[in-house]
Amino acid sequence: MTEITETKLSPFGAILQVMFNPVEGWKKLRRSGMNSERLQAGCFYPLLALLAVSQFAEFFYSVDVSFIRVFTEAVISFVAFFFSFFCIRMGLSWVLPKKMWEKFEEGFGKEYLIVALSTLAMFAFLKNILPMLWPVLFFLPLWTMYIMYKGVRFFKFEPNEDMKFYIFTVAGVIGMPILIEWGMTELIPM
Repeated sequence: MTEITETKLSPFGAILQVMFNPVEGWKKLRRSGMNSERLQAGCFYPLLALLAVSQFAEFFYSVDVSFIRVFTEAVISFVAFFFSFFCIRMGLSWVLPKKMWEKFEEGFGKEYLIVALSTLAMFAFLKNILPMLWPVLFFLPLWTMYIMYKGVRFFKFEPNEDMKFYIFTVAGVIGMPILIEWGMTELIPM
């Protein structure tokens, strides 16, 4: 008799599972015991690199393109998403009550943020390589918000705390990359 074993979940596979079936995907991610470092190395950082490289797709769609400007935008997009992870965690430590923050840190909070930021990086990548679909792709961050909503329940907060946590994390995940990118664009001349 053969024994059926659960296959190891790859970092990229975990994010895809969360994207296409959020409830089951979050369950599998939690059960896999995958730590945040593996998720970052196996998926988040490669997606950020792809996002940065996708900035160069502008050379295919535009005639008047400056290499320095595109290179600068590539660096800014990478740095914005990279530092968003740390800034969001720092911001949550300030705004969440201590009990919620401890549950977030002890639970799979880092993985939750990595998955959310990774999906946004994927959507930004698609926007860069398919700019003609921007009117449709503009709404993809709503899917990230939906994924995050489905993942909140796995923290097992008190019923009245779920929405507070969700609002703070969504504001951070959607707003922080935009804020950092805007700040860097203002500081760096192009």
